[in-house]
Amino acid sequence: MPAPRRAVRDRWALKKWYPVYASSAFGYAEIGEIPANSERSLIGRTMEVRLYQITGDFTQAHIKLKFQIVKVIDRKAFTQFKGFELARDYLRSLVRRGTTKVDGIFDVETKDGVKLRVAVMVITQHRIKTSQEKLIRKLAKGVIENRARMLAFDEFIQEAVLGKIASEVYNKARKVYPLRKVEVRKIKVLTRTFEIPLKLPVEIQASLSKKSVTV
Repeated sequence: MPAPRRAVRDRWALKKWYPVYASSAFGYAEIGEIPANSERSLIGRTMEVRLYQITGDFTQAHIKLKFQIVKVIDRKAFTQFKGFELARDYLRSLVRRGTTKVDGIFDVETKDGVKLRVAVMVITQHRIKTSQEKLIRKLAKGVIENRARMLAFDEFIQEAVLGKIASEVYNKARKVYPLRKVEVRKIKVLTRTFEIPLKLPVEIQASLSKKSVTV
């Protein structure tokens, strides 16, 4: 029995800890550390954090972000944004008896060619007719498709996560019927990670340039 325990300890002793940084849309904020035997083994691994861990705002604790490591430089792991979703208990708290929940899931493409699947949820003040549901869903789709066409990937993600797109949907849809709440509840990146260009921070680029000159 002692031998296997020592083997496990030895394997952990060989691992190194690498700091992980959020994607460019979130200012390359450090989001934690991750252990690995080598830099190569980090590529493709994902990390999930709450938005408040980046902003320090506890009112954003219900927003879950997912990042995937795509590059390791100077023992620093850089990521791409892979998606976000709102916590289930938060979503359940929005739905009330006697209201209607209008869900919409739309595939869109941003100005710079990144494909996304966006889920939006609209909660009305009271129950509404099927025809009103369809009109609200159509308006939500129009807003999301329009913003995707106008915005680059990072810009769209920022507006979605921080609630600007939901606010625009709210302002359009409330003309159909009084609303209680609108949320972009989930986004999934459909474009494969390596196809999304990685913009490295200036200080990292400078570090690489100096190393290449030295070599």
